[in-house]
Amino acid sequence: MTPVVGVHGVGYHVPGHEPNEVAKALAASWSAALAQGTGESLDITMAYYAHHLQPDSIRQSGEDDDLDDEALEMLLAWDAELRGLDQIPQGWLTMPPRQLISGMASFGGFAAVPFQAFAMLVMRDATTYLGKRHAAKRQRARDTVAKSIRDSGARVVLAHSLGSVVAYEALWAYPELEVDLLVTFGSPLGIRGFVFDRLEPRPDRPGKRPPGVRRWVNIADPGDVCAVPRWLSRSFDIDEDFEAPIGTFSYHKAVGYLACPVMASTVR
Repeated sequence: MTPVVGVHGVGYHVPGHEPNEVAKALAASWSAALAQGTGESLDITMAYYAHHLQPDSIRQSGEDDDLDDEALEMLLAWDAELRGLDQIPQGWLTMPPRQLISGMASFGGFAAVPFQAFAMLVMRDATTYLGKRHAAKRQRARDTVAKSIRDSGARVVLAHSLGSVVAYEALWAYPELEVDLLVTFGSPLGIRGFVFDRLEPRPDRPGKRPPGVRRWVNIADPGDVCAVPRWLSRSFDIDEDFEAPIGTFSYHKAVGYLACPVMASTVR
C-alpha cells in the first residue's frame, strides 16, 4: 500500500489523551472514510499537531469569546472574503466578534448557534497558528508535519482545512521533502488578509507550489465557508481544482471530503 500522511484541520485537540492516541484514532477514521470511495484501505499516518496550538495556561470561562486586534483583523478578512467584498465595511470595525459571526451565519444560511461554535473553533486554532505572538507554536506544528512525511516515507499528503496551511508551509520550509501528490481540501489558503498574506514564505499571485510537490490537487465544497474564495487555482499554481458537494451538513467535515468520488479518483 502507498503510505499516506494526513494533516488534520481545526478542533482536534482532545484533553486528557496522549497525542499519539488521538493521531491513531484520526488515522483510522480517515482510512475508513477513504475506503468508502476507493474500495481499499490505505496506510495513513496522521501528522497530529493540535496539541502544539493550545494555550500555555488555562483560559478563564468566557475568554474564548475575546479576540485580540490581530485575530479580529483575521475574522473581518474572513467575513469579507465569504461575502466577496474587496474591502471591509467601516461599520464592521466596531462590531463585537459574536455579532460579526452571527452575520456570517445569516449570510450563509447556517443555524446561528452551531455556526458560532464552529467559527470560534476556527478562529482559536487558526489565529494561534498564524498570529505573530505564537511563532514557536507555528514552528512546532510545521515541524511535526515535516517529520511525519519524512519518517513515513509518504509520497501522498492529504491536508484538510488549517492542515493545508501547515502542510504548505512545512513543504516550503523543508524543500528536500518530495511528494508525488498533495491534495488540499476545504482549504482556506486563498483567504486574503486572514491566511494568504500571512503565509511563510509570503506567496506571489499566483503562489508557487512547494518545490518538492510534483502534483497538487484541490477539492472544495462550494458551500464550505472555509474554502473561500472559490477556485483556489486562481491564487496558487495548482494542477487540478475541483468542486465537490459533500452534503448540506458536512460542508467542512474531513470525512465527507475523504469519502467523495473526486477524492477517490484522485488518490487511486
